[in-house]
Amino acid sequence: MSETQQGYGSLEQQLKALENSVHTITTDPAASHWLKRAVTELWERDVVDALNDLDVLRDLLEAKHQAHVLTLKRMVMSDNGTRH
Repeated sequence: MSETQQGYGSLEQQLKALENSVHTITTDPAASHWLKRAVTELWERDVVDALNDLDVLRDLLEAKHQAHVLTLKRMVMSDNGTRH
């Protein structure tokens, strides 16, 4: 088998693994509707655009998480730093 044929085999294996992952997620009853929809729509998008959007989404989600952490700390601690 030539290097080119081996490369195609590897590509075919990767594509099959991706298809299996998508199928697993979209048929998983525990997966959220949001995730299923996002995974399905992902395959119709330009990969670079999707990765750029993912960076923005991750930044927003991390900021939201940090806000929640600060809110919880404020709820637990009093003004003088003692716990409620």
